Amino acid sequence: MSSFKLLAVFAFSALSAASAATLPVRQVTSCFPPTPGNYNIISQSMAGELVGVGQTGFLIMENIAPQGNLGVWSLTTADNAGFNIQNVELGRNVTTVHLRESNLDVTLVADAGTPADSYAIECAGGGAYVIKAAVQDEVWTTVPATGEPYESEGYAQVMVVPANGASAQRFFLKQV
Repeated sequence: MSSFKLLAVFAFSALSAASAATLPVRQVTSCFPPTPGNYNIISQSMAGELVGVGQTGFLIMENIAPQGNLGVWSLTTADNAGFNIQNVELGRNVTTVHLRESNLDVTLVADAGTPADSYAIECAGGGAYVIKAAVQDEVWTTVPATGEPYESEGYAQVMVVPANGASAQRFFLKQV
């Protein structure tokens, strides 16, 4: 190798090393999608776990620990790289329905035998996730209940609304 080429390689290596030394180190936080399994789903905006209760089957957040496995949700792989979500205690699937009277989309634990909707579960930062209707840009959102006794007992309903980044749209998944 000629001395000119050797000098050029040395100068380039030194310049590269000096440039790398002055660049700020960027921390990369990895986020992994959940694996199929059983989870507690916990809202970032309020204390409590997601439970499936009542004759109507609406999904609600409760401020107290649910009885039995009402707060345990099974995630299984579905189409569109999403998940089907089923309540372990009830053995019923989660779906989203549109209420014409209020023009709202709500999540509910459907009647036995009803197919599950597919939900994308995506990283939202800080160990939290958003649960998104797989074919829409709408996400699960914790909406605090109003009126007594629900308000003072810390209940909330899970609605499906356009994403806005609020903490009410982020959930922690705790594998059980």
